[in-house]
Amino acid sequence: MHNADPTPDDSTLYVVKRTVLDPRNPSGLTSTTTLPATLTSLPAAKAEAKALLPQEGYDTDFFKIYEVKSDPEKWKYGEGVMVYAEAPSGEVFKVGIDTVPNLAGLKAGDQGRVLQPLYHVVQTLVEYGDDRSGTERYAVVEGTYADKGEARERALKVLLDENVGKEDFVEYDEYDEDGERPFGGDVVVHAVKEGGENILVYNASVPAP
Repeated sequence: MHNADPTPDDSTLYVVKRTVLDPRNPSGLTSTTTLPATLTSLPAAKAEAKALLPQEGYDTDFFKIYEVKSDPEKWKYGEGVMVYAEAPSGEVFKVGIDTVPNLAGLKAGDQGRVLQPLYHVVQTLVEYGDDRSGTERYAVVEGTYADKGEARERALKVLLDENVGKEDFVEYDEYDEDGERPFGGDVVVHAVKEGGENILVYNASVPAP
């Protein structure tokens, strides 16, 4: 299951990330992120990202804007984003790729895709505007593991290093699996920076494809 010394070909994981922004959501939690595929090949990850929405049943003609990245110099929808689409209702779809080291030595199948259940460590930054709705959210994959315990240990360390401690945050809370979790069952850490920026670190479990 694990290999401590991954070969150069699989030393990096490419996690396909889909984010949907829904301006109609009255709760203010307008950003939903899913991680539908993890690969050890960048070309395969790019192909997967570009094909994701049609594979999920979306007709590209349904969108009023549907752009697929081809020329990096002319791309205006953000680094790491491969597909940008806007629905007539105002929903925005972004499909991109996050890159993380393959610390768990995960192996891929013939198509370059990791086929076992995974636990991703995700950091979400929440920017609060004047209305305090927290509608600006940015999710970044910080690590990918096959073991839930390893993913939790990584989540507990994401915001901390030799230069940054818990005391450097206005608020810093860690949540046990069996305890109360006010920000959701997958959230391991909630922290608040001096400027009011909220950070959630959570473990996203993804079943085998």
